Amino acid sequence: MFLAIAADALGAEVAEVRVEEPDTSRVPDSGPTVASRTCMIVGGCVERACRELRARVDAAPTAGAFRDRARAFLAGGGDGAVETVYSSPPGLRWDDERYRGDAYPAYGWAADVAEVEVDLDTFQVQVTRFLSTVDVGKAIQPAAVEGQIEGGSLQALGFAHLEVVTTEQGRVLQDRMATCIIPTTLDTPPMEVALVEVPYPGGPSGAKGVGELPMDGGAPAVASAIEDALGVHVEAVPATPELLAELWLAAHPGEAP
Repeated sequence: MFLAIAADALGAEVAEVRVEEPDTSRVPDSGPTVASRTCMIVGGCVERACRELRARVDAAPTAGAFRDRARAFLAGGGDGAVETVYSSPPGLRWDDERYRGDAYPAYGWAADVAEVEVDLDTFQVQVTRFLSTVDVGKAIQPAAVEGQIEGGSLQALGFAHLEVVTTEQGRVLQDRMATCIIPTTLDTPPMEVALVEVPYPGGPSGAKGVGELPMDGGAPAVASAIEDALGVHVEAVPATPELLAELWLAAHPGEAP
């Protein structure tokens, strides 16, 4: 993603951009990787730095591809080091001491739909189709963004009806893959992803963060589909067969499914 942002801002080829090995002796603490801030915050800094470098190279009296002009610029004593510091978009204020203000410059939005089948003998749930429409601002790498949405959505489907996590005296009991049931390819339904691109002016090339968003809507979508199938209110996840049987029997005492 950073390579694509840098290449676009420089007017260069992606193959001409190299990422240096991170060195904490030379870079400041940029904070945690949370709230989908990597693309918007770091990507924004990369974009601004590359635009500044391009402006310097463009001002030099040379012609040709960016690589050739950049080499001539540096050979002529040009300064190829650019430093940028993130600043919030105009109108946003955040007080780090009081932890008050505008925590996020923009929000992502998504709509998810799940189709399910429920076995009335076992109350086993199978998600047969999943659709997700996501506001990404601008997809810098559409295939990677779609992959992120599909992967995050599959996590959400596991959270919805498979992954039981319980604790005892502060210890997680499902502490290994043999006891924590996560979805596999056999549990993965056909997925349809639609990207909504309305560029956000505060993000690099208009992009917005999409890291955590796919995890938010999958479980409610599955729970709603199960409610539609069984006619019972799914009040908790994961909606395991045991939970669904309990809810159905409570709603239909003495009846067979």
